[in-house]
Amino acid sequence: MSVAVPVVSPNPYADVEDLTAFWQAPTSSSRATLLLTMASNRLRLLGEDVGVDTDAKANASAAYFSTIQWVVMESVKRALQAPVDSQPVETYGQTAGPYSENFKYTNPTGDLWFKKTELQAIGLYGKQSLTSISTSQNLYYDIYSS
Repeated sequence: MSVAVPVVSPNPYADVEDLTAFWQAPTSSSRATLLLTMASNRLRLLGEDVGVDTDAKANASAAYFSTIQWVVMESVKRALQAPVDSQPVETYGQTAGPYSENFKYTNPTGDLWFKKTELQAIGLYGKQSLTSISTSQNLYYDIYSS
């Protein structure tokens, strides 16, 4: 019986010091470190899907590196704005009579996600292509025609 060995991921595109300089010091540096690594690896996988080696491009261009670093930090910032111990509410309104409350949720589940404009900035959006679609039913019904 073999045990699967986890693959060690490459370094994240940004670290907690970068995030602190960009936005603010996170309340949990271990959570921020984990999210920075996860966001970086998610971008690497998106790049693989569209044929872009994000690590090679980041190493070849300081501008690309700073842009991909920005995308990672924006995604992590959105995830960190969702508190883990209370409701992730951006705005809250309350009225005394007839008793109404209004909430506007920011990122209720604390997901890591990228905006379309962020992915466009690093060349990972709009590169999908479709090569062919068969509209012929002959492939499926040939076995029944004999």
